[in-house]
Amino acid sequence: MAMSGYRELKDSQEDLVQLKNLWDAIALVNYTFEDWNSTLWDRINTDDLLMRVKELGTQVKGMPKEIRGWKLYAWLQDIVKNMSTVLPLISDLHSDTMRDRHWNQLMDVTGTTFTKGPEFCFKDLLDLELHKFADDVSEIVDQSVKEAKIEKKLGTIRTTWTKLTLEFDHSREDCPLLKELGEVVEILESHSLEMMGMVSQGRFIEFCQAVVDEWSTKLRTVDSVLTVWQKVQRNWCRLEPIFMLSDDIRSQLPEDSKRFEALDTEWKDLMVDASQSSNAVEICCAEGREEVLHRLHDSIEACEKSLNDYLEQKKKAFPRFYFVANQALLDILSNGNRPLKVAEYLGDCFDGVKSLNFEKDPVNGRIGTGIVSKDKEYVPFYEDVVLEGAVETYLTNLESHIRCTLRDILDNARATAENWEVDKPREIWLQDYCAQLALVTTQLVWTEETARAFDELEGGSETAMKDYKRVCDDRIEKLIKQVRLRERVYQPPRNLSMGAAI
Repeated sequence: MAMSGYRELKDSQEDLVQLKNLWDAIALVNYTFEDWNSTLWDRINTDDLLMRVKELGTQVKGMPKEIRGWKLYAWLQDIVKNMSTVLPLISDLHSDTMRDRHWNQLMDVTGTTFTKGPEFCFKDLLDLELHKFADDVSEIVDQSVKEAKIEKKLGTIRTTWTKLTLEFDHSREDCPLLKELGEVVEILESHSLEMMGMVSQGRFIEFCQAVVDEWSTKLRTVDSVLTVWQKVQRNWCRLEPIFMLSDDIRSQLPEDSKRFEALDTEWKDLMVDASQSSNAVEICCAEGREEVLHRLHDSIEACEKSLNDYLEQKKKAFPRFYFVANQALLDILSNGNRPLKVAEYLGDCFDGVKSLNFEKDPVNGRIGTGIVSKDKEYVPFYEDVVLEGAVETYLTNLESHIRCTLRDILDNARATAENWEVDKPREIWLQDYCAQLALVTTQLVWTEETARAFDELEGGSETAMKDYKRVCDDRIEKLIKQVRLRERVYQPPRNLSMGAAI
């Protein structure tokens, strides 16, 4: 009897084979995943697991098309897909930056509670259904990374400033002084910028807000203290010899001198106290230190203002003091009763003057006998000048004396120039006067003689200009010959007059 063929049976047989293959795949996936469940947290190797999930996914995708519409196949796909999503999240959660607070955040997000102890395993993570909270998990891990960077920076800052010291110069027994702060200031600027960057991180610093606020305040205090400290020290070093050692200033500014004495004592006490420690933060953040330094700064500024007002009065009394730096002017005023010391600054007040010659008495010389130019020419005064009284007064008198002396010499030079062709030739006459006045005189004579030649030309003398040119050429020729003579014949300064005339 021939067997009858039933298509339905054949189709059913094929479906059973496909169903068997599908269940085998499901069994393999379940067995594989269940085998992972007991793996402890510290031993989970997500790279190996991801590779295995990738293989399973490839195997599932390679199954016949006929079964891809089955709900069971879709379920299997979802299981594998979810595992491929969960494993990268588990890998991220293995980050060294994860802290207890981040695991607590994960509990809040997933709505679960767990204890991350020694028995914490793979199944505990699967129970969290992390694939449903992928974005939240990534955000938590990202937050932990950023917070770890902040923790590291804060740790570096705290460690650095715990070791950073301020150095003092003890060369003065009564008052230690801060040494160069270059390295401290450089580190301070760098760390201050880092703290500002942390503050701008917003919610990422909430976990350490108190520490950030604490160190932001400390660094601001250190910056403020060191800034005013350097100003006070710089101004104190400059003003201390003026207000404490200058009798002239103390007599002229008695109230400010008393004020400076008070701040001088407080300043020295502060420096002695500060030098007992070495840590920069401890020194700068000491209770009341910033307030004391600001008070000292205000007092020194008041003293300096009074001093500048006093110097301005002196400058108005003798305007050439405007050419002198304030420190040099203070030295001049402090040594007003020592003309020899004041004379060292004459070159700053008078452009062409180098020094002043005094009558015999090199220590307490008060009588000036002449001036020496920066070209080493000596000009004696027509009469000696007495340098006594207020420095601005006798310098004004000296200025007038110089002017009168030069005017008298110029008048004499002009008068004797009339005898160039009669008594003393010009090339010899030049040796009697300093270069400046010799040159002025020759220019005056040339102007007058040139004007005279023009008058003669207008009066009918056709050779007047040519005759005068021959006179000028003859004078120049004689002067050149004189210059070429041996140097020993003339005093070197006089050669300046000859050079100027040529």
